[in-house]
Amino acid sequence: MNAGHVHLEVVAWVVAAGVLYAAGVRRARRRRSRAWPVRRTLAFAAGLVAVLAALASPLAWRAETLLSAHMLQHLVLTLVAAPLVVLGAPLSLALQASRERPRARLAQIIRSRAVRLVTHPLVTWTAFAATLLATHLTGLYDLAVRNAAVHGIEHALYAGTALLFWLPVLGTNPVRKLHGWLGRTLYLLLAMPPMSAVSAALVYADAPRYPSYAASARELGISALADQQLAGAYMWVFGSLLMVTATVAIGWQALLREERRQQALDAMEARA
Repeated sequence: MNAGHVHLEVVAWVVAAGVLYAAGVRRARRRRSRAWPVRRTLAFAAGLVAVLAALASPLAWRAETLLSAHMLQHLVLTLVAAPLVVLGAPLSLALQASRERPRARLAQIIRSRAVRLVTHPLVTWTAFAATLLATHLTGLYDLAVRNAAVHGIEHALYAGTALLFWLPVLGTNPVRKLHGWLGRTLYLLLAMPPMSAVSAALVYADAPRYPSYAASARELGISALADQQLAGAYMWVFGSLLMVTATVAIGWQALLREERRQQALDAMEARA
């Protein structure tokens, strides 16, 4: 399967997800007195745009020949698209848009032991970190460049583990959550050392780690080692920046929530 067909498949899946989400918003609006929050719809739409930017854009074409572009592709998929999709709360929307019997069945699945295990913060964090380390520090990354099927599995792993990783932190879906600012902050900050380990392995390597990208770099007339170092720098800088941004946003949200709580208490005291 060539790259063009892969990109068309990505576009088709993204369009299908968008259509289903829009239909869910309409049904939720009809079934409930209040409309589905616009901010969640915008977040989900932005997440789908980010998926297209990562997997069906000029960046995706460039990722086939440059390691640095491939790294940017993965950062957009895991640290931009995934949290935005989770913020769109598709599980909550599915529950609100479903009829009584399908809703009860879906709720039963969400409360099942298997789903509770898979969405446990320790499991989601471990899956995200393990995927990051295993794909970059073994021969799997190079194999994915040479084999389209493995490449697809790699992207599915990144997307799946990233979605699971963000679920306990953002807390907009009916699954197990991390409560409190401190727990969510630690969860995000502890994800940075594995990213730094991969970055260091790429930046400080004495030779290219991935033969396939070394060959394509020679064909382009550029230094494979320099491109690899750039890829490591991308993960180090952009990855850390995005994680810190998420941490600050969560802290700011906690401050606003505490301020609203205090204002409500003050109002109650004033009425009393």
